[in-house]
Amino acid sequence: MSLSRRNFMQGGILIGAGLSVNAVSQSRRPLPPFPPTADVSGLTPPFAALNSQTLALGKLFPTLTDPDAAEGPCIVNTLSGNDISSGHIRRGEIGNSVFLAHAGARAIIPWAPLFVRENALRSLPPSVTRQIDCSDLLVMNESSARHPIFGNKARKYEFLLPNLKWSGVQRLATLGAVSSNHALQFALANRMAALTADGQPLNCDLDLVLFEVPGAATDKARLAILRSLVERMVLAENNVELAGEAALEYASHLLHPDTDSIVPPGGSNELSVLGHMNAIVELSQLLDAAQAWKTPPDVIFVAMGSGSTVLGLLLGVHLLRWNTKVVGVADQDKPYLTRWLANRRPSLPFVEGNVARLARGAVDWLNSIQFPGISPDTPRAMQHEIFEPDSNSWDPGYGLVNASDLAWAEELKAVGLSLDPVFTLKTWRSLLAMSQSGALKNKKVLFWNTYNAFDYGQHMPQVISSLGQLHA
Repeated sequence: MSLSRRNFMQGGILIGAGLSVNAVSQSRRPLPPFPPTADVSGLTPPFAALNSQTLALGKLFPTLTDPDAAEGPCIVNTLSGNDISSGHIRRGEIGNSVFLAHAGARAIIPWAPLFVRENALRSLPPSVTRQIDCSDLLVMNESSARHPIFGNKARKYEFLLPNLKWSGVQRLATLGAVSSNHALQFALANRMAALTADGQPLNCDLDLVLFEVPGAATDKARLAILRSLVERMVLAENNVELAGEAALEYASHLLHPDTDSIVPPGGSNELSVLGHMNAIVELSQLLDAAQAWKTPPDVIFVAMGSGSTVLGLLLGVHLLRWNTKVVGVADQDKPYLTRWLANRRPSLPFVEGNVARLARGAVDWLNSIQFPGISPDTPRAMQHEIFEPDSNSWDPGYGLVNASDLAWAEELKAVGLSLDPVFTLKTWRSLLAMSQSGALKNKKVLFWNTYNAFDYGQHMPQVISSLGQLHA
């Protein structure tokens, strides 16, 4: 585990502000012994069904899946027996790497399909759509009540997990809020997601650093599940609202010294952006098959947190040459100092700055491996022609909603669309506000639901049974 000079500079800044690592780490809560390890094997989709999935990006750019192509990266399905990591050269950071057969060879990117693609395109009944002032409204519903690893997070892990496996990691860590969807789904995927032709998961030792959210109750049932899936878990207060590399620096002091790599919050890095670049091409295929619209959506609404979901959609819209606006709805904002530490752009709302920083790194990385359709001008085109950030609809706070939001959540749930208070309900709020302002009139609107509605409590009773071992 390596730390950059910038990390140490940030640590010095925090100390200069009277926020030393030692002072913060004293807020860690001791935890009781771990419950028995959960058996999650029964939650894995059929291997044959997973191996039958195809990479949509390969339809748009056939060279991506052609092993004989001369240029650009080659994306290989590791479930089909393509573990060629042995003897290859790994270039880049662990979990953000490409692999070369020899110096100067084309980049190889491992990919493992983790969920079975379904027709996720949904329409809503007139009782809902007549309240939205637009020409038409469809939902890309990346939610499953049957599968714990599905949709939004799974798309990132399809690239991230096999990359980690090919890199030979033995011990990992990741971090997020106590309510983090990433922390729970990554812990499950580490244990259960098949990454090889014989169905082997990553299954490495995993540590979690979870930050409590001020003013929000801690979900002890979720903690019980997490504690059964990981080697070590640390709860920490985050009253100074650390984020970005400063949060990684702080977390690194709480981890096992043999940790090979820290997976970023949300599983978002340059590599995982490929997940939603692939997703937008899947959407294009679904729209063509359904013959619902003769032209692409005019506006896409999507939640915006750690960044790679919205950035993948932005890049995908750019590759498809759609005349589509992507409204990214932030889940939170941060104070001036945190904005500066994380993104070096304190005047820009935190999540927007995070996406802009990730965009610069992702485009540089894609250009370095000669990914088709990407140019140095891509960030400018995305910012000025495609991206419409909404950094206001997250109020009054992270995961906090009002009575109107809750009423909409109940109404939408009754027609089969489940939303969460942190991300997707705020995104729906943004859609409503733009509708009421007249900005969506005569527009084809697509709502991208990133919330996975799988009920972990119902399907993992052996984990919930350990709830009694947690302190009240």
